[in-house]
Amino acid sequence: MNPAVRLTVQEILQNRNFQNAKVLAGKNGLHRIVKWIHIMEVTAIEELLNGSEFILSTGVAMSENEELFLSFFKQLIEFGAAGICLELGTYIQVVPKDVIDLANRHDFPIIVFNCKVRFVDITQDINTLLINKHYQMISELEEYSNRLNQLLLTSNSQQKILMFLHEHLNMSVIFIPKQGELTILSKQKRKIIEQIVPRLKDDMKNDEIMVRQPIQAINQQLAELVIISDAAPIFDYEKLIVDRTATALAQNTLRELYFEVRREASESGWIQGWLDGIHSEDKLNRYLKASDPDMISNGSVVLLLEINQADVSNLDIPYLNILLRSILQSKGFSVFFTTRKRHLILILVNNRKKTDWKLRVQAGIDEIKIAMETEVKIAVGRMANQLTEVKKSYQSAEETLIILDSKTNECLPSFYEDLYIYRLISIVKDQGVLEDFIEDYIGPLIKYDQEYNGKLLETLKVFLMCNGSKSETASSLFIVRQTLYQRLHKLFELLGDDFMSSYKRQAIEFAITAYLYQGYSKSQ
Repeated sequence: MNPAVRLTVQEILQNRNFQNAKVLAGKNGLHRIVKWIHIMEVTAIEELLNGSEFILSTGVAMSENEELFLSFFKQLIEFGAAGICLELGTYIQVVPKDVIDLANRHDFPIIVFNCKVRFVDITQDINTLLINKHYQMISELEEYSNRLNQLLLTSNSQQKILMFLHEHLNMSVIFIPKQGELTILSKQKRKIIEQIVPRLKDDMKNDEIMVRQPIQAINQQLAELVIISDAAPIFDYEKLIVDRTATALAQNTLRELYFEVRREASESGWIQGWLDGIHSEDKLNRYLKASDPDMISNGSVVLLLEINQADVSNLDIPYLNILLRSILQSKGFSVFFTTRKRHLILILVNNRKKTDWKLRVQAGIDEIKIAMETEVKIAVGRMANQLTEVKKSYQSAEETLIILDSKTNECLPSFYEDLYIYRLISIVKDQGVLEDFIEDYIGPLIKYDQEYNGKLLETLKVFLMCNGSKSETASSLFIVRQTLYQRLHKLFELLGDDFMSSYKRQAIEFAITAYLYQGYSKSQ
């Protein structure tokens, strides 16, 4: 912390207008910071102060009322005033002992003049001091920023910037990245680790001795910077220093990400080979270790992103790479990126436990859809236990994307393993027998609905979903029971009396889902 950029009560007392002033109480609070000077002749402060004001008063509103006098000082202390200067003799003769005792208990400076003073001269001089301090602060910040720019051009910039911040403010510094271990620079490192770090996870808020500053780029939080004062409160200067430091760290992180993207782009052929299954398990492991020695491979999965065709030519691929990487790395995955046609392909290597990998991927998908400024479909393949099985994960992601591109009105999941019957429909369709299957089991219903503009297929679907409950079916379809009975009679007539038997019902349900998957309903 640089004392030259802030004004204290002690420094005000050195001004020429305070040569005859006396510190009556609160001598231990002369170090208090003064942000503004304010003349106050009222007793109800309410919301009139912002904090750290140095008050000038003649005491006219408090004369001959000790209770009001005491109340006024309690309010000054409560609202964070830096101190007060009182003119004695005109309206008040002495400061009550209770007020002096209160000020001493709270280290609240009371400065008195025993003669008339020109408040206009005092405010003019102190405002000049404040302007000079502000100019000094701007100069200090400019010099600090220039030094940060120099450090950005060196190797190991992040560590050097954090050390510079630590030494400049003489405060504890904590750097918390989204991925990897946090960095702590402190004279009380053990105390920080034991008492502060665990509480940071509980969303501790900024206060007088701590500031938390997110480090953001590409609309994502990449890390967090925390400073903690061991003694003096943190004021605007320190907050501005932290803000500039966070900006420099964001630039440094973004630069490192771009270097990583460029390196990966040069190895795109290798990643393409991984997707095609031409690398051995041992070779893949060596590649991952070379990429990141600390990487933990606990299964891998492929994500396919399909971009709206009209937007493909406008895509900033390096930007998207960094955006997707930052989101998914924060969910516990190492990310390998490549492209094919209008698909963005991401191989995610799971670095955490397997039990919640789907929840983390889904959280990433939700963030991606919010962050991207164009329509995108996202398909997730099956989890691969071995690195060589990534090819199968890629193939299953492609199949998922084909299903997601179907004309069904269903809201389908992004995960291959959650597609259930649609996986089977896709296989049957590829074999060219899906239309025959649909015709065999629900063909008469389709024809009837087309000829008579009926609702038999819809009725059958809801009836099966309601497990044959007639009252629930009628309620879901918003029809009376008599209308339902008429439709059911026709269903039995067209499908046979046994259409609710176990195996036939399964075949009919499959045929209905396949029919909707094919998009036939939209051609009616």
